[in-house]
Amino acid sequence: MGNRDSGASGGGLFIAGLLIGGAIGATVALLYAPQRGEDTRDYLKQKGNEYSDTVKAKATDLTETAKAKANEFSAKANDVADNVKTKTSEVSESVKAKAQEVSETVKARANDLSAKASDTLSSVKETAQGLAERGRTLVNQQKERFGDAIDAGKQAAQDKEQELKASVEATG
Repeated sequence: MGNRDSGASGGGLFIAGLLIGGAIGATVALLYAPQRGEDTRDYLKQKGNEYSDTVKAKATDLTETAKAKANEFSAKANDVADNVKTKTSEVSESVKAKAQEVSETVKARANDLSAKASDTLSSVKETAQGLAERGRTLVNQQKERFGDAIDAGKQAAQDKEQELKASVEATG
């Protein structure tokens, strides 16, 4: 880019130098030319008009070149701006998609954990109910055993009482 700028400036300077050099050369040539004063003045006027037209034409060319370059740079800047907008939009969409994906993953994992927690809670409830039922069954079995033991004790006491009564009656 630096080369283009110096080339454009160098071209303009070259043309200006060429025109100035030509004007100086023409002036010196006229001063030393063997012509009458009026002819020389007419010649200088004619050459001045020619150089003036040339300078105007070159200025117009340079202006048009500058406008063309400005339009070219403007178009390039617009292209770069469009590219930046496109890239920004793409990145934004990509970020939105990733955020959505992460959100969905988190929701799915949370649902999985919730389901596992629910299953674990159900399992704990079932285990607790099973243990409570076993405890009731054991208590009932012990109750029955104690009842049977009490009944057996009563029966043994009654048997012993009858045995003692029979022994007292036989002795007595």
